[in-house]
Amino acid sequence: MPTVQQLEAEIAALRATNAALQQAHEEQRRQLTQTASLLRALADYAPMVLYAKDVDGRFTLSNRLHATLLGRTPDQVVGKLESDLLDADVAAEIQAVMDRVVSTGTPSVSEFEIPIDDRERVFLEHIFPLGRADGSGNNIGIGGVAIDVTERKRAEEAVRVFEALVHHSPDGVLVRPNTPTAPMFCNPALRRILALPPDAAAEDAAAMLLDIVPGTTEFMRIDGVRVDLELTMFAIPGAAGGRGAAATQVRDVTRLHTAIRERERQDEVIRQQQAELIAEMSAQVLPLAHGVLMLPLIGTLDEARSLHVREAVLDGIVRHQARVIILDLTGLRAVDTTPAYRIIQLIEAVKMIGARTVLTGIQPAAAVAFTEHGMQLDDSLIVLGTLQDAVQVTLAMARKRRR
Repeated sequence: MPTVQQLEAEIAALRATNAALQQAHEEQRRQLTQTASLLRALADYAPMVLYAKDVDGRFTLSNRLHATLLGRTPDQVVGKLESDLLDADVAAEIQAVMDRVVSTGTPSVSEFEIPIDDRERVFLEHIFPLGRADGSGNNIGIGGVAIDVTERKRAEEAVRVFEALVHHSPDGVLVRPNTPTAPMFCNPALRRILALPPDAAAEDAAAMLLDIVPGTTEFMRIDGVRVDLELTMFAIPGAAGGRGAAATQVRDVTRLHTAIRERERQDEVIRQQQAELIAEMSAQVLPLAHGVLMLPLIGTLDEARSLHVREAVLDGIVRHQARVIILDLTGLRAVDTTPAYRIIQLIEAVKMIGARTVLTGIQPAAAVAFTEHGMQLDDSLIVLGTLQDAVQVTLAMARKRRR
């Protein structure tokens, strides 16, 4: 039987052990509390949605971002169902995924479109089962981690639209990234414009355009065909101010330039035809009486028109066997040195085929020009003031000859 001293020693030892256990328990509890506080802080300030639910679908954890997106505080979310916080259809879709995770014990990654603040936002959620701490294998609920991928989805959609537009564009497009290791890109139209094979690398197209500056240029394709190309170059900025890319847009304007040149040729033909028509109409030699012709000159008298007028006058005199022609200068503009000289030449030509010229409608500037050229008045040239005077005189001359 132990003595009193032995019993007292055992009691003291038990007390020391108990104190040590209590101290270890307190330290463990302090560490657990510290860890829980740390985990809570990490959850609250994480840039993603974190939550947990029990097997009935009620929230047992909601971090600050999750609760804020729902328009609540974390305490107001805990204990609620998805259907208490979201649209019924969305809540049912999320609950169906949760039920599958709980029943199969297999994590799931899904995208959900959730209406928040009157706009659809897309979340990529990783939902996983939460097992018991004792390792029994029984699930006590699910955990979820979600990130807002709305902007990424919009960017992906914009990229898809851009790729479709570039792929089907009739203009060639070449993109050279500013990062040396990044691949180049060119669309099918550029290969077609440059007569490259459909499977040619973008680097082949880049090499052909290397020395060409922006603007319109004539280009020799690899098949020997010359084409007119219009090049536009611009920079594509990178994300967040990073290194972007250099883009070149190539348009085949061969048909356009051909059409423009053809239109210019047709316009020139039309202008020539109009000029000839105007010249012909403005050089109408009019018979006034037997042996008397009249030609009113209107507008300007350039070299081409003066030749046409001279031809019409001489041909008219011969054809009508005229002895006199009236040249009315009333409507003629700007009779300076050159037109005056041409009129003098015409008068001399009329004289050479045996006819006389009656000149009328001379303006002061024209009179000065004729004088400077030394115009001589003789039997072959009569100068009168008005067309009326010229008509009266020439008709009188014609009557006199008939008698």
